Amino acid sequence: MKNYKKLFVIVFFSVICFTNNSCKKDITQFLEKAPGVDINENTIFSSRQQLDIFLATIYKFGLPSILAYRDASLSATGTIVDSDVIHPISSSSDESDASQASFINANRWNEGAILPSNIIAREDYRFYTRFIALRQIAIMLKRIDEVPDIDINYKNQVIAEVKSIRAFLYLEMVKRYGGMPIIEDTFEPGVAVQIPRNSLEENINFIVKDCNEAIALNSLPAQQSAALTGRITKLVPMAIKSRALLYAASPLFNTATPYLPMNNAADNKFICYGNYDVNRWKLAADAAKAVLDEAALINVRLINDPANTKGRYPNLDIDPSTNAIYALGKAPVPGNYEKSWTDYNNSEIILAFQGYPAANYANNPWRFIAPTSTGVTWSGLSVTLNHVSKYEKMIDGTPQTWEATGGADLMSKYRELDPRFKQSIAYTTSYFNATNSNMSIFAGVAAEANCFGGNWMRKPIPFTIRNGGSPATVPNDIILRLNEFYLNYAEALNEFSGPSTETYTAVNTIRSRSGMPNLPANLSQLQFQTRVRNERAVELAFDSHRFWDVRRWLIAEQEGIMNGAMRGLQITRNGTSPNFTYSWTPYTFETRLFNKNLYLHPLPLSEVLKGQLVQNPGW
Repeated sequence: MKNYKKLFVIVFFSVICFTNNSCKKDITQFLEKAPGVDINENTIFSSRQQLDIFLATIYKFGLPSILAYRDASLSATGTIVDSDVIHPISSSSDESDASQASFINANRWNEGAILPSNIIAREDYRFYTRFIALRQIAIMLKRIDEVPDIDINYKNQVIAEVKSIRAFLYLEMVKRYGGMPIIEDTFEPGVAVQIPRNSLEENINFIVKDCNEAIALNSLPAQQSAALTGRITKLVPMAIKSRALLYAASPLFNTATPYLPMNNAADNKFICYGNYDVNRWKLAADAAKAVLDEAALINVRLINDPANTKGRYPNLDIDPSTNAIYALGKAPVPGNYEKSWTDYNNSEIILAFQGYPAANYANNPWRFIAPTSTGVTWSGLSVTLNHVSKYEKMIDGTPQTWEATGGADLMSKYRELDPRFKQSIAYTTSYFNATNSNMSIFAGVAAEANCFGGNWMRKPIPFTIRNGGSPATVPNDIILRLNEFYLNYAEALNEFSGPSTETYTAVNTIRSRSGMPNLPANLSQLQFQTRVRNERAVELAFDSHRFWDVRRWLIAEQEGIMNGAMRGLQITRNGTSPNFTYSWTPYTFETRLFNKNLYLHPLPLSEVLKGQLVQNPGW
């Protein structure tokens, strides 16, 4: 493995160059000391207190966040505009549609118009931030021994934390670009530096190495104290390793033939292994199983109250005491699934981004998600029928039928669905939050005219948050959650050896906590693959998984995923109050384009033009 170790004295991170629009955007620049900066680096390592301040900056710049925050310090240009950060991933797959023309990032993905010159603005606005975090981590690992008042246990804990963050940084790069330059140190200013790409295999091995070393230090706590919530625990490097090995085993990378060939055949190593090895699936399965086993020991567990598998929701549920549909405006009782993402720092969360304080409904990050009809300035994400069609019938787990000619009773269709539908999605007559308890998504309602899908994405907005005022709500910005690893395990083990008691148990554990029946017995390997992929689409909906899943499975170009017709529901309200009915007709609201080169991001043009990095194929 090639490692680039050119040393120089560098200070604690300063945003002087990073936030200056006139600065030349260059990978090596973010690994160097900015000219004229005289902050004394020695201060950082003069005490544990100073070290912890420095560590907090590594967390901010090193960890990804799922929700959208307008934080200029996370942008290479010093500014982040709304349209650059509004859930580009969800609205660029078959999950949803960004229902406003100025959501230019999603629009460019859906037009197949991503370019090397705009990839940072259109999705990867943290591209340069990662190199700042890599620099910070290199400094930390090099100088942590100098801190006078730090004991060996805490030193090892910090080392394990930053190695976990570095592994995550590389995972975030690999899933976008394939193999990237492996950088373990900083660079001396004024020295010409050439940083070529490392192979995909070297990158995966590096991620696993950092995770293994973090685990082996045996210094991370099972749970952090309340004051340190959000810092890495012993389960985190295991979870990062699981996700990395799952990606490595997937068809995008685990192949002899890349999705598109590089201009030079020798460069294919940057985007795939160069061979298929079924044992990569076994490594992924073992890593996921290790997460599940360790979680059971340290009380990280699924929210699974047997009395609350489905929750109760207005207009979709039958009140067992009266045999009547719940009345409009009745506050919902969230089911297990909804509680897993709304209950703050609950038992299911392995790692969440904690960098920002409470927010009311009018402020970040909610306004990027909510529709204008709920009182915010942006227009939200409408959920496609492509996605809604993945919710099975609750009674028997069979697919719901959405007839091409439509139907006369939409509410009866909705009532039949997997309970996770109503816990994630706002539908006509449902609530959106505590002050929007009766959504009117049907023809003739001007405020809902841009809900092309016929439903609104509500997850991850908690019911309790109120429009523009108190109480302010601290969001769960979930990076790693336990439910993913049941599905990682089932997918990987099935790909290695086919369906088994273990694969069924993993998926059925996820389904049963939401009131869904077990998968049918005796599925073939291909049938089980289809079912576990559908389960990921439902269970991990809107959690920044689907976009990456369909690319690693090499199915993004299939009709209705990231290519072709995006469908929605045209809804009509009929009759008179209080006996309204809602008829529906499916239609195509958008035709999207996915070119094969989009299976991996293009490397930024400004970096490729320096001659150091080989561009991905098709760009």
